[in-house]
Amino acid sequence: MRLPRCAGAGLLLVSMLSTNEAAAEVKALSRANCLGFVNESVTYDRPLFRNIQGSAASRHIPQGNIHPKHNLGAPNNGGFSWRFRAGDQSDPERMLVRGYHTWILDRLPYVRHTAVVDCALTEW
Repeated sequence: MRLPRCAGAGLLLVSMLSTNEAAAEVKALSRANCLGFVNESVTYDRPLFRNIQGSAASRHIPQGNIHPKHNLGAPNNGGFSWRFRAGDQSDPERMLVRGYHTWILDRLPYVRHTAVVDCALTEW
């Protein structure tokens, strides 16, 4: 039995939506100035805890400055894990934290950018 052309397009759309729903399970977040000195960007798969190939990078810019104090990468970037964390606890001044997150899920690459000046506690 042959499907009409529009049915094939509908199946493709459903397939694409299913993939995006799976990608939504992977989270990307940044936190700034938590406890006064914790700054980080994290890419993670929760609640499934699947080992995905991914990365996290974090740029820490003192508020009021143009240039970053430093850039950090997760030690396991490019590897397989359920969590990639780029962060430190060495910045006593107020920071703007910009995150760059990548992961591959179901053979499709994803990229997210994050930026924050607060602790973003509701993300967990």
